Amino acid sequence: MGSEVFHIGQAAQQLGVTPEYLRALERQGRIPPVRRDFNGRIYTPFDIALLRSMGVGTRPLRLREAEEVLGAVHG
Repeated sequence: MGSEVFHIGQAAQQLGVTPEYLRALERQGRIPPVRRDFNGRIYTPFDIALLRSMGVGTRPLRLREAEEVLGAVHG
C-alpha cells in the first residue's frame, strides 16, 4: 500500500475509543466507511485526522459530518 496504515485497534487507540465504537459509528453511517484489506478495516493518518476533526474521541455529543470538516478545509 505504500503509505502508513493502521488497523482498527491501532486507530481506535490513537483516537481514545474502542474498535467496537468505531464499528458502530460506521454501521450507523455517522462516519465515512473505511477501506478494508484481508485483515479488516484500515485507516490512514488522514482518516484518523478526519475522524478526530469530526469529534470522534472527544467529549462533544454531536459528531460533525465529514462534509462539514472538509468544506471548512477546502472552502
